[in-house]
Amino acid sequence: MKIRTKKLLSLALAFTCSLSLFASTPINAEAKTSKKAAKNIVVVLDPGHDNTHLGCHYEGFEEGIANLYIAYYCKNELEKYSGVTVYMTRYGFDCAYGANPDSSADCLTGRVNFAKSVNADVMISLHNDYDPDLDKSQNGAKVIIPNPNYKPAVCAKGMAVGKSILSELTTTGLNVNDWKMCPNGTGIVTRDSDSGKYPDGSAKDYYALINKSKSLGMTTVIVEHAFVTNDSDRLNHLSTPEQYQQLGIADATGIAKYYGLKLK
Repeated sequence: MKIRTKKLLSLALAFTCSLSLFASTPINAEAKTSKKAAKNIVVVLDPGHDNTHLGCHYEGFEEGIANLYIAYYCKNELEKYSGVTVYMTRYGFDCAYGANPDSSADCLTGRVNFAKSVNADVMISLHNDYDPDLDKSQNGAKVIIPNPNYKPAVCAKGMAVGKSILSELTTTGLNVNDWKMCPNGTGIVTRDSDSGKYPDGSAKDYYALINKSKSLGMTTVIVEHAFVTNDSDRLNHLSTPEQYQQLGIADATGIAKYYGLKLK
């Protein structure tokens, strides 16, 4: 009951936040602004998961809600810069790309197709992490980028933007995660599919958002901000709207620095 109460409270807070930040920015109105000058950068923010395709949940924390908070704050911060148009793959709790809990692939494909439809220069998928073994030593931020196979330029761009974002996230007090599934100490990681192949026969990227984007010639990176199963990460970075705002601003600053954007 306590967990359910916390969840309902989190939902209410997130909904209030979303209304106060963006009540004056209808989705349809935004879509009409997609045609900009050639130098304009288009960034699509993807708040991972939703009410249908649930993310991690632990001690009252709901990832889909947290990701939406962070995305709103990131969008708000990015729009302080000139020469950038920012979209989000979702603006509420519901899935807009095939709301079937057994068809997450349709949802992921829909998100990638949306980003492509607005001519995104990059898609940043915003997430938080959970250790399935409840290993509380796992902590900090990492960015999952495309592997170097098939279209190496997509990997190079993902690495550069990923490093820029990760550098800003560490200013919030987060550590760089040394992911036990792919340890390298840098926080910039790739993961290959066990069986999927690109047209040239090389290993696909494991994550659908990344491999589907690469197939379309688009760069997508997945930002894992912190571990909900780590007490310090959860309490110090994933517990309040102010903390989500700090993460969103860090993401936006990293993106802006990568593209050399200037404040208005």
